[in-house]
Amino acid sequence: RHIEAMARILSACLVLVAFVVGCDAFAPTASLFGRSAASKLPKAVSSRRPVAAKATLGLRAQIGGFGQEEMEVEVPELNEELMLLLAMDAQKKRAVPEGSNVVVFGALDRLGQLVCKSIVKDGRYKACVQTYEGYENQTKWKIDGTDTIFPEEAKVFYNRLPSDVSACVLCVESASEVDQLKGVLSMGLGIQRFLMVSKGGIDLREDDWKLKMNPFLQLDKWNLLEETLQQYAENADWDYTIIRAGELVGGPFFNSNFMYDKALEDRIFDGETEGLVVKKGDQAGKTGRDALASFIVECLARPDAANKVLSITSHKMFREDGVKCSVNNALDIAPDTGKDGKEGRPRTVYTPTKEEWDSVFSSL
Repeated sequence: RHIEAMARILSACLVLVAFVVGCDAFAPTASLFGRSAASKLPKAVSSRRPVAAKATLGLRAQIGGFGQEEMEVEVPELNEELMLLLAMDAQKKRAVPEGSNVVVFGALDRLGQLVCKSIVKDGRYKACVQTYEGYENQTKWKIDGTDTIFPEEAKVFYNRLPSDVSACVLCVESASEVDQLKGVLSMGLGIQRFLMVSKGGIDLREDDWKLKMNPFLQLDKWNLLEETLQQYAENADWDYTIIRAGELVGGPFFNSNFMYDKALEDRIFDGETEGLVVKKGDQAGKTGRDALASFIVECLARPDAANKVLSITSHKMFREDGVKCSVNNALDIAPDTGKDGKEGRPRTVYTPTKEEWDSVFSSL
């Protein structure tokens, strides 16, 4: 009995010591498990949890060792203003970088010549042309007052393209064959934007029999070209811009137009047009070549034009849903030549100012 009493007293002492020292003091550290567990613990970490500096610790404090205070890190709240700034910064990157090369396909057409001249005159990009030797003898049109097809500042490449191209402009005035477009899109160019001029009325043709039955418009073909470009752009991670233009009218080609009545009609159209209507989607009408060429350059520089189908038409009077044209003869085209060889009528054609273009893109 005396021995049993002593054993009970010893057990009580051991329990008391366990509460004071900690239960892990009696852990079987001599066992295999005890050795492996102890060897995996870093020296700075004790198996007994000490009192931390704060009652609640963040994850970084927990995994980095005990005894640390949680650092207060201010994370900016993604409010509407910050989200808008981030979106605007991402959108700016969609604009074609200034100073980069822009290749114009279809540059021998009247519209293509004006696009090259507009790029050079604007100054934000470098105009490049891919053509063939002897093109001068095959070109019907030439800008009034000029002796060359392209501006001197434009880079002309024969049967090849420069490697550092940021954008392509396809502005042929008649519908291309789909295989030809696929050939251009498959050239492996590391471009950022591909802009194509298409035909207005594609979406309207189902409800307008005059558009649907007109074989000269080739709206079904233009629609297939648009779908081809959109598919290639998605696969190649390009941005695209499709501009649907109405019937192309005007341009500084009075001297080279052998049809005098048509040349006079174009000149009158240019002089009377004072407004444009630009919108997303489709519309039908007439489009001046000068305004369209200027619009193409603006679309390259505007991130708001990326991955959109836009349409543009010219109008004699300013419309509330359109934009006024205030700049006369922005390309500084010389007067046409009269029948007697003397200087003829000065050129009159109106296009928007930069501020007027800003209002156009702000509404898209």
